[in-house]
Amino acid sequence: MKTFENDFYKFVNKLKIGEHFSLSRFSDGELRILQNKKLRIAKDQIIIGDHINNNLHLKISQNERKEYNPENDKWFHDELMEAFTFNMDGYYKGLSCRCCLSGKHGMTANEEFEWQVKLSGLDKNDEHLTWSNIFLNGNYIAYMEHILPYFWNYDIIYVANKAADFSRIPFKKNIKKIFNVGENCMINDFHLVNQIKEYIDKNNIKNSLFLFSASSLSNILNYQLYKHNPENTYIDIGSTLNPILGFPLDRRYLEGFWGGGSLEDLQKVCIW
Repeated sequence: MKTFENDFYKFVNKLKIGEHFSLSRFSDGELRILQNKKLRIAKDQIIIGDHINNNLHLKISQNERKEYNPENDKWFHDELMEAFTFNMDGYYKGLSCRCCLSGKHGMTANEEFEWQVKLSGLDKNDEHLTWSNIFLNGNYIAYMEHILPYFWNYDIIYVANKAADFSRIPFKKNIKKIFNVGENCMINDFHLVNQIKEYIDKNNIKNSLFLFSASSLSNILNYQLYKHNPENTYIDIGSTLNPILGFPLDRRYLEGFWGGGSLEDLQKVCIW
């Protein structure tokens, strides 16, 4: 039976022994795009379909903002669906878990979880399915202690927002290349997919670690690049290093760890 902790240490061990893999985390924003619902994540507002939330606990920084319009951006839905339904040894898909889904968008949390599992084409106990929050909440302290140190073992290619400040990144010397993205990068910077493939081929990149902090574009990169060259490791690390990169504490788990806020999210053990 899967547990939040055991799945986390599965990825720790892969980094420890140098086993190549790709971890693509389909969080609630990606879930709404897969459902082809209008999505807008702005500084002080979230819109999902017809549901509008103006009562945000924290303001959303520019690197986290995105917008999906089903009328204009259906092509991205199709790309994301391809990434979500793809299956390959070493390609891991993080799902939104029952305890973190709101149940406010047409299905209960349990129904949405089961919908994701069915769409993935895998059994829910398959090792290639995991939590989209696998590095967050109750696993975040362990992430900082047990995942981060292994970054020093690799040459790193980093994809992050152009406003990121890399001067304080502790493994800075390991970073061999940075690809910058801007706001709503899943739509505006999609060209980076082929650009990074060309970079891999031209420079014969192998046994390197690709870190993605590029919103929903990360999911496409995880899929496309691993399929293109499985001799590297590709991880969607999302917002986990945002405070080091100079971004505000706009997630509760970050606020708890870095800002002395509530420890509630840091103690949360997500369920399957």
